[in-house]
Amino acid sequence: MRPGPYLPVFHDLRGARVLVAGAGRVAARRIAALLARGADVTVVARALSPPVRLLVAEGQVRRAPGPFRPGLLDGIHLAFAATSDRAANAAVSREARRRNIPVNAADAPGDCSFILPAVTEGDGFVIAVSTEGKNPGAARAIREFLDDRRAEIAVRLERGRRRPGLRARPGRVYIVGAGPGDPDLLTIRALGLLRSADAIIHDYLVPDAILSLRSTRARTICYARKGRTAGHGSALKQNAIHEAMVRLARQGQSVVRLKSGDPLIFGRGGEEAEFLARAGIPFEIVPGITAAVGCAAAAGLPLTHRDLASSVTFVAGHESDGKAEPGVDWSRLPPGGTVAVYMGVSRIRGVARDLANAGVPPDTPFVIVENGTRRGERIVRGTLAGLPETAEEAGVRSPAVLFVGKAAAAAIVRCANEEKDDGPVAESV
Repeated sequence: MRPGPYLPVFHDLRGARVLVAGAGRVAARRIAALLARGADVTVVARALSPPVRLLVAEGQVRRAPGPFRPGLLDGIHLAFAATSDRAANAAVSREARRRNIPVNAADAPGDCSFILPAVTEGDGFVIAVSTEGKNPGAARAIREFLDDRRAEIAVRLERGRRRPGLRARPGRVYIVGAGPGDPDLLTIRALGLLRSADAIIHDYLVPDAILSLRSTRARTICYARKGRTAGHGSALKQNAIHEAMVRLARQGQSVVRLKSGDPLIFGRGGEEAEFLARAGIPFEIVPGITAAVGCAAAAGLPLTHRDLASSVTFVAGHESDGKAEPGVDWSRLPPGGTVAVYMGVSRIRGVARDLANAGVPPDTPFVIVENGTRRGERIVRGTLAGLPETAEEAGVRSPAVLFVGKAAAAAIVRCANEEKDDGPVAESV
C-alpha cells in the first residue's frame, strides 16, 4: 500500500494527545521531538529504555503498560508505531487507520498514513529529508550529515539572505574580490552578486567551491587558465577580458568579474576599472581578502607585531614583461618590517638575491604559504640564507605567498597531522 501524504514538520502540538508504541531508540527520538513541540505523550511498551524511563519518572510522559490494545487509541489525535516488532507496528497501524487517526510506522511505508521526514533543525532553519519512504536509512544518514553541519548551514543562510541593493543590476560590471580561496571568506556582497549575475568572468585561481555558489543560469567564462602567459599573450588575454566585460554589459547583462584575492592588490582591478570608465560602462569594485592577509591568518603569522614588526609591505615578485625597469626598489624596504611577496615562486632565487642585496640578514625567518585557506594548504619555513633550496626541495608551487621578516618567527607552528575543516595542513621546516 502506498503511504499517504507527507505530514508537515510539526512546530506546535500543544493540546495534541499522541500515542507512541515502543520505548527503544527510535521511539525515544520520536518522543523527544513531540515533547519539544508541546504534545501530550503516552507511551505503551513492555519495557522502557533508560531515556524513556527517565521521562516517565519526571512526569513528562505517561506510561501505559504493554502490550498495545485498541482502547489505548481512545481520544488520541496522532499515533506512532516504533517498536522493534513489525507485526506489532502493523497492528497499531491497522487500528489507527480504522479510527481515522494519522499513524506513522517506523521503517514500514506501507503501514503509514503519513510519512515523517528526517528533520534537522538549527538557528533559524528546519530541513526535512525524505525518500518517499523507500529508503529511510538514507534519509537518516543525510540528516546526520546535516546535523554535523548545523553551524555552517546557519552561516550560509545568513550570507545568502537577500538585502536591499544586493542583486547585480543589468548593464553593470562588478569587479569582485573572491578572497584567498575559502568560500567562507567571501563578503556577503560578493556572494549576493555572484548569485544574481547573468555572466561571470573569472581566472583559474578562483576555485570551484566558490564558482558553485553562482546562479545556475549564469554564464561562466574563464579567460586566464593555469600557466604563465608572457609578453603579447598576456596582453591579448587581458584585452579579451576587457572586451568581454564591455560587450556583455552593453547587451544588458549584469557581469561579475571575479578575481582571486582583492581586485586592487596585484589583481589588475585598476586597469579593468579604467577601461570600463573609458567605455562608459557603469562599474563597482567589491573588495576581497587579499592573499597575503588570508595566507598569514592561515599560518598564524602576525603581519605586524608590537615587538617585531611595525610595518608590512606587499611586493610583486614577478614584474610585468613590458616594464623597462623594475618597479620595486628592494633597498628602500622599511627595515625590520614584514615583506609579503606575491607571485614570487617562479623567481624565488631572484627574490632571495634581491632581499640579500638590500641588506636583509641571512638569518631572517621566512614563511611560504601555499594554497592558503584552500584544500592542500601547505606551510614551509626557514631562514633567508636557505630560501631557494628550501622552496625547491619542498616543491613549492603557485599560488603561494612568501613572508620575510622577524614576525615570521612568531608564527604559530601547527602539528603536521592537524586537520583543517576541508583537509590536512602540511608543515615543512
